[in-house]
Parts: sequence; C-alpha cells; structure tokens
Amino acid sequence: MPEFADRMEHLEEWKEVSLLSVESSRCPRWYRPGLLLIGDAAHVMSPVGGVGINYAIQDAVVVANVLAEPLVRSQSQLKDLEVRYLATVQRRRGLPTRIIQAFQAQIQQRVLAPALDSSQPFAPPALLRLLLRIPFLRDLPARLVAFGVWPVHVKK
Repeated sequence: MPEFADRMEHLEEWKEVSLLSVESSRCPRWYRPGLLLIGDAAHVMSPVGGVGINYAIQDAVVVANVLAEPLVRSQSQLKDLEVRYLATVQRRRGLPTRIIQAFQAQIQQRVLAPALDSSQPFAPPALLRLLLRIPFLRDLPARLVAFGVWPVHVKK
C-alpha cells in the first residue's frame, strides 16, 4: 500500500506485521448490584455479519424496557435496583447472543476460512448453495443479522 511506504523501513521482521485478532466471547454474568454490562462489555461479537452494533442496541432496548418502570416507580438509581431486574436483562439477551455467535462461528469455519485458503479453489458448502436457491431460506440469514433472533421493540 503506497500510503504506508514511508513506514516500511521501520519493519525488521514479518512477525512485526500482524492481523487483527478476532474473537467471540461472553461474560458469564453481565450484572452485579449497581452494574449492568451490555454490548461489547457483556458479549464480544465476531465481525462476521457486522451484528455487534445491532446487538448492543437491542441490549439497550431490553434494558430500557426492563428497568424504566422500576426506576421511575422507585425514583431510585441503578445501584438501588434489585439484582433480579438486572438478571432479567441477561436472561432475555443471553440466548439470542449465543445463537448469533454460533451462527457467526459456523460462517467463519465453513465459508470464510475455506474461501481464504489459497491452496484450494473455493467451492461454497452444499448448504450455502441450497440457501441461495430457495428465496425464504436465502433471506433468513440477512433477517437474522438485521433483526436478531428475537427482534426487540421499545415499549411505550
């Protein structure tokens, strides 16, 4: 890349050049009294499908739906809320997060990794070829990425 040519003289070995590490993980517990983790703080999403921001926003919507009434009713702060409300957020968001992370891992292992392996010509997996031929199935991954496993909506 020409824009980085002036920096090449600083590299002495190839091990100084590395790719961004990619991970997908979840905290076992997203809450404690006075603390609630959401988005990347609670669950790091793989970049596959670009769903990280979607899931962070969905987490925030669930937080608003679960905590708004108790906070208004008691006129308290997060630190004064019962932990059960915080646990409810993780219960509602935990399974959808695990499902999408498993979906991302399968795409990474079965489609992206083989496509990036330059030693063999790429042939899409049979399941992917089937998905692309059936309209309902072809649209399913995009809907899953865009709206999540269980779409959430802000309560009025």
